[in-house]
Amino acid sequence: MRVVTFTSKLILIAPLGLFWGCNGDSGGTTPPSGVGGNSSVTSGGSVSTGGVISTGGVATGGTVASATGGTTAAGGATGKATGGTTASATGGTTGTAGSTSGYPIGNPAVPSTGCGKALPSTYKAGADTTRKDMTSAGLSREYIIYIPSNYDSSKPYRLVFAWHCMGSSDTGAVNGGYYGEKQLDTGKTTIFVAPQGYTDSMPWRSDNKDHTFFDDMLKLFKSDLCIDESRVFTIGFSFGGMETYSLSVDRQQDLRAGVGIAPANYNIYVPTTKTHAPIAWMQTTGMSDGTCPWVNGSSTTQGSKYIAIEHGTDNGCTVPSTIPTWTSGNHLCVDFTGCKASYPTKICTFNGGHTDTANESGSNWIYTEAWKFFTQF
Repeated sequence: MRVVTFTSKLILIAPLGLFWGCNGDSGGTTPPSGVGGNSSVTSGGSVSTGGVISTGGVATGGTVASATGGTTAAGGATGKATGGTTASATGGTTGTAGSTSGYPIGNPAVPSTGCGKALPSTYKAGADTTRKDMTSAGLSREYIIYIPSNYDSSKPYRLVFAWHCMGSSDTGAVNGGYYGEKQLDTGKTTIFVAPQGYTDSMPWRSDNKDHTFFDDMLKLFKSDLCIDESRVFTIGFSFGGMETYSLSVDRQQDLRAGVGIAPANYNIYVPTTKTHAPIAWMQTTGMSDGTCPWVNGSSTTQGSKYIAIEHGTDNGCTVPSTIPTWTSGNHLCVDFTGCKASYPTKICTFNGGHTDTANESGSNWIYTEAWKFFTQF
């Protein structure tokens, strides 16, 4: 098994825009000091109809409605009853695109089959160096998994997949604290996974085999470990943010929420058939980012703006005709209003370029906001 560490930047020119290399300390270095602090935030812009300014706090996501005896939403999102039982829609049919996000915020944990089992000897609690390999979709794949030192097989754990950017690796994601989230998990309530890209230059594939890789890892973890099946999350920067977006459009049955840091919706595998089931979603974009821009040139479909519109629409939100973006001051986060219960949609922009590190008052607010977003569930 190999350990790959990248230290150089890699930018390739590709059709329809720049390609996605890591900048500075993106996913490959120790998180900046103050990662767990609180951001000092000013609004830096105005809100148009349908948007609510967030000043560094948890996304509101609207009023939470009970999902007891849930229903099947348009597009086939299967409602979840409290306790994790799938509820049928009126008439007895179930949609084809189920969604774990149908659980109400604060729902009881949904234990996986691995709960109650002794920790397999192939895992080591408290170690960041547990590298494992598997065969998935006929390919040899690798990942690093972190299990808290206080692991208790009777306690379901949150599960976070952290996808590295181009020019980095699973080791880089680990060294970066899984985008700072591991340092913020002071209660050790989370199992973190850093998958390794298939190639060094183009880590996430142009076909669906990374989705199969995700499926195979998740199936294994649910069987081997005590996972809360209702709290599986994905996060990534740049090319990793693109992979996070790719998973978010057809793996809603497994993912409660995704955080795309400088994501893009092109030059990556995007499923030809999207489920359009809802998924809680947060994203960040620097308004001077020329690599994964807010809008790709004059395109009317490419850019993080259109990811925001897509997920906001799928989540039933009131999407502003003009989404407020950063103009001055510190970062600006907009929480779409009117979203379906349990599907908050948070769009953050700031004065910066292609980066996952944006410090305010000594704290990287991107990592902090991401952690708040995940832990609200």
